Order: sequence, then structure tokens, then C-alpha cells
Amino acid sequence: MTLRAVSATRLFDGHTYYQDSALVWEGQTIISIVPLEKLPPNIEHQHFEGALIAPGFIDLQVNGGGGVMFNSDISAAAMGTICEAHRAHGTAYLLPTLISSTPEDLSQALSSLQQAKQQHIPGVLGVHLEGPWLNVDKKGAHNASLFYAPTAEQLAQFPWPKEGKVLVTAALEKIDVSALEYLKQVGVTLSCGHSNAQIAQLTEQKLSLVDGFTHLFNAMSPLEGREPGTVGAALKTDHAWCSIITDGIHVHPDSVHIASKIKPKGKLLVVTDAMASVGSENNSFVLDGEVISVKDNKLVNSRGSLAGAHIGMDQSIANLIAWGFAEEEALRMASTYPAQALACHNLGLLRPGMTAAATILNADYQTTGVLVDGKLF
Repeated sequence: MTLRAVSATRLFDGHTYYQDSALVWEGQTIISIVPLEKLPPNIEHQHFEGALIAPGFIDLQVNGGGGVMFNSDISAAAMGTICEAHRAHGTAYLLPTLISSTPEDLSQALSSLQQAKQQHIPGVLGVHLEGPWLNVDKKGAHNASLFYAPTAEQLAQFPWPKEGKVLVTAALEKIDVSALEYLKQVGVTLSCGHSNAQIAQLTEQKLSLVDGFTHLFNAMSPLEGREPGTVGAALKTDHAWCSIITDGIHVHPDSVHIASKIKPKGKLLVVTDAMASVGSENNSFVLDGEVISVKDNKLVNSRGSLAGAHIGMDQSIANLIAWGFAEEEALRMASTYPAQALACHNLGLLRPGMTAAATILNADYQTTGVLVDGKLF
């Protein structure tokens, strides 16, 4: 195999900064980080002046991109289109996200993940099933007529894939422990979301099974003085991560700061919740027969309700930094912490032996290149 390298003015490996250094890899594996002057003269090398190399961004919630909604085209090819659109915004890997749909569509999404992995489509890390096991009182833009409470026997009918990661967002108060335990048995990463639970409904037994909480503060019962709700449970459950949308529309910047002060380090991570409009010239699309449009940089349905986000990961990180987050923490929230959330031990850091995956940003945190499985885009 051939040694390759990318270099930049700054490089952040997830813990440490390097100046005028290069990331060297062979095949799909990182070999080393070396000063520019120590690079072998014959190595295949690309330099990005004034740029920053960071661990590759990982987005756990992407409903669409490049004009494609995953709900409208539940195929491996659509997964590839969505990944390509989001690479332009710094995302190396993502989970195409199926918004509440029929059991047949859920099965198709799981099968498409298996196909995407077999076809080595770059950037497809897994799939996110956001519903239909949700609470109608916090349905958001989901079609509540599709909601139901699954049994373990019903869950056993789905073709859970052998490859890739599967994230499931469910309203824990609507599902029996036996069904939650089944999801864990088949290797699902379980997240609580679109939940209207009171704190008493989120029992210690259920919380012990949960890995995370989906888009903190959005579509969940709020924290109040006499009732902590799902938000309170999310903030107090130390072992569970919380994803959060940082477009400045879904969550106030001060609320993001508050969450970051409460959650243990590494347990607050960025998702875009992006829709088909990202990477597309078309500012509207159809979801469940309803037109969703970009208005004032917000995605809304005909009732004016928020319906996902119109943002890429690079702008999400730029926002965090503009709001006063340390650059290194913002970068980890987009890479290291999502990798940990999915137990992807080969991603999230630029270290020898790990997968060659990096995001390259200019001085304004706009994407100038993305490295995925050793291939530079």
C-alpha cells in the first residue's frame, strides 16, 4: 500500500494541537502525525494552508440531504447521496435517519444499511430509526397515526443488521421493559426522545437501558420546579449522552451552555437533524405528503412547526464557537463524543491504528476537505 498524508497549519487529534504537521495514513489506517519537515519526500501529500485538521465529524441524526429525504427513498443509493451532500459540510460519517414510518419501511431501512455496508458506500455508519415508537403528545413533525408500542415479539420480526450501527429513538414511557431489553440484546443504541414522560415514568430500570437522549429540549417534556420531565431525566442521567441541535433556532445558546455545565464531559454532542434541503438548490421537499419549506433559515411545515433543521455540521460547530465554547470542545462534540456514543472505538480521534477519518476546516470553520476511510474528498 501507499503512504498518504494531509497537512495543515494546525492539527487537532482530539486531545492535542500540533502546528504545521501532517496526518499520515496507509490504506484506511492512521500511521502517525509528523512535523511537515519530517515527511518523506516521495509521499503522496496535500497541504491546506491556514486550515485546521480535526477528527472526522460524525452526525447521528440526518434525515436527508442533496434533495433526498431518506423517508422518500429508503435505499443504499439514497444513503450515499445524503452522505455526499453532508461531506461538503464536514461530515465524514452519519446515520441516515428514518422518521416514523411503517414496519415495512423500517425493515427496508435496516436492509438498506446492510447493503450500504456491503457496497462500502463511504460515510454510512449505520441507521437511525426515529420512531414510530413515540409519544403522540410530543410528535413534532412525525405522523402520529403510525405510532405504536412494540412488543419484543414484534421487534424480533425486523431484520436487524450484522453490520453497521443502529440507533433507535423511542419514548421510554410508551414501551415495556421487555421490548427495551430486546433492543439492547440485538445491539441497538437506545435513545429516549419525542417523550412526554414524567420523571416517575422513567424508572431506574428503564434509564439503565438507555444510552442517550435525542435532540435535548426539543420534543420532550420540560424541566419544571415540581416536575423534572424528560429534560430533567436527561440532564441528571450521568451515563447517558444527550444530542443537541446547535442551529440557534431549536435551542437557545444559553440553554446549550446550561446543558454543557450539567452533563459530564463527553456526554453532550452535536447533531444537525438536517433535511433534504441541505446541499440542494430546492428549498422545499415533501414529508408524509406535507410540504416542508425553508423560511428565515428555518424548516417549517404548513402549521409553522419546526420540521428538522437546515444546517450542516461545520456551521453547527462554528455556532458553538461563536457562542463561547472552546474550539477543542466544539470539535469533540462533533467527532469524539458521537464516536463514543456509538461505541465506535476506531473513530473520533486522530491516533495511530485508528481509521483515517478527518475533517479539514478553513479559518472560518468552513469545510475544505473530508477524509473518509482513507479516501480524501
